[in-house]
Amino acid sequence: MTRLCCLAVLPTALCLELDEAGIFAADAARDIFVNERLALQTDRNVFSLYDLKPDSVYEVRVGSERLVVRTAACKAVLDPRAFGAKGDGISDDTSALQAALSACPPGGLVRISAGRYLTAPLFLKSDIAVELGEGAELLGHREISRWPVLPGLLPDSDGVDRTCLGSWEGEAEPCHAALLNFLFVHNVQLYGRGMVDGQAGFDTWWARPKARFTGWRPRLVFMVECEQVILQGITLKNSPSWTVHPLFSRGLTFADLSIEAPSDSPNTDGLNPESSTDIVISGVDFSVGDDCIALKSGKISMARRNVRPTRRVRISNCRMKDGHGAVVIGSEMACGIYDVTVQNCLFINTDRGIRLKTRRGRGRDAVVRGLDCRHLRMEGVGTAFVINSFYWCDPDGKTDCVADRNPRPVDDGTPSIGDIHLSHIDATGVRHAGLYVLGLPEQPVEGLTLDHIRLRFDTDAQPGEPDMAASIAPVARLGGLIANVKNLYTHMLDIEGQKGETLTLENVTCLT
Repeated sequence: MTRLCCLAVLPTALCLELDEAGIFAADAARDIFVNERLALQTDRNVFSLYDLKPDSVYEVRVGSERLVVRTAACKAVLDPRAFGAKGDGISDDTSALQAALSACPPGGLVRISAGRYLTAPLFLKSDIAVELGEGAELLGHREISRWPVLPGLLPDSDGVDRTCLGSWEGEAEPCHAALLNFLFVHNVQLYGRGMVDGQAGFDTWWARPKARFTGWRPRLVFMVECEQVILQGITLKNSPSWTVHPLFSRGLTFADLSIEAPSDSPNTDGLNPESSTDIVISGVDFSVGDDCIALKSGKISMARRNVRPTRRVRISNCRMKDGHGAVVIGSEMACGIYDVTVQNCLFINTDRGIRLKTRRGRGRDAVVRGLDCRHLRMEGVGTAFVINSFYWCDPDGKTDCVADRNPRPVDDGTPSIGDIHLSHIDATGVRHAGLYVLGLPEQPVEGLTLDHIRLRFDTDAQPGEPDMAASIAPVARLGGLIANVKNLYTHMLDIEGQKGETLTLENVTCLT
């Protein structure tokens, strides 16, 4: 049954979701009424209402669904132009913007009006809201020297490194500060109809994707040790590396965003929660150069300091285009990933749809449990569903231990995967493989449900790798390979247009 629910309550805006209303958008625009006056027409299942008054009650109606919501209160409004910001795209507005953010009292709102604000990295603080108005653009400096470096770890009073301040691919490392930094803050909202453009390019940050500058490449938005943060409405584009990276954070909402980067830009993942809990990602429109969403929890060095899993993630009504993977788990997942729901999402031309990737050496805490994916539509994906326990990437992954397909002893480096449910998934134009599952022979995937899965293939598909692992031959229109799985349950598998066998099972026990 369709329900109208509120995702984000802000001083001058609301973001709402029509839950269970179809996949990403309706066939036709709906009328959205506010206090019984027509306010918006949209086909999107997640939508936002703007230009509202703070601390005011509004009744929102869509069809027969009604919801009464009070906007957030606002103690004061600050305009960065009063602090000297020009917004002309040429002047350096860093100091004025930072002054407005720093001067904002608890419960206040920094309102950035239309204009182009050239800036170096900015640092937000707790208990404030920032509204990027329509036509407002924050532009990252193209001079790399303007992006300071944050140390990877901070020592305590005894000189022991304990607090992580910089992270690169699952390790504590010095990194250039993000354009927008949420460091150890709580109760912060960044919202509106404006844009944050990192202005990265192949002549700057993208020129050296696997090498340091002074530190590793920055994110566009970086969060560490944060609680109760909302990002809503804005467009985020051209990040130097991962676009949004929450680390060790809790209670985060990402709603009605657009996240963009060229399809060939390196490591421009859309949204990568790492070792974070209670995450909502809803109504986000992705078109990026790497994974759209990647859930992570660090490499084993992080797990040895403190096991902090990623838990309770809800992904709904998102559209994901052109990335390497639509929704990805891993490969840095040494602290574990639990209780993830993906529903009512649309994947278009991604290399993979749902993708789990790990390898030997990630550790005994590298556990994936409770992945529930339902009501998804995929169009033109390379491989619809992947579990890859032999992920072959980067120097530390290209070893004989990782590549070995024979059973090895279960030890402190052995990851595990289980309790995976896929249901009501419709994939058309699949190029390489419908289902590609490689569990470890010594630690099979335990519990895999495939229910109401419909797969159709691109008749003109050319061979390609279904995923990145040693000794995988390129394939085209492979129905399914499932290896090393305990307790496989299948129901209503509808696969047509494949080459060869519909489904090949190796070392699999099935439930009836």
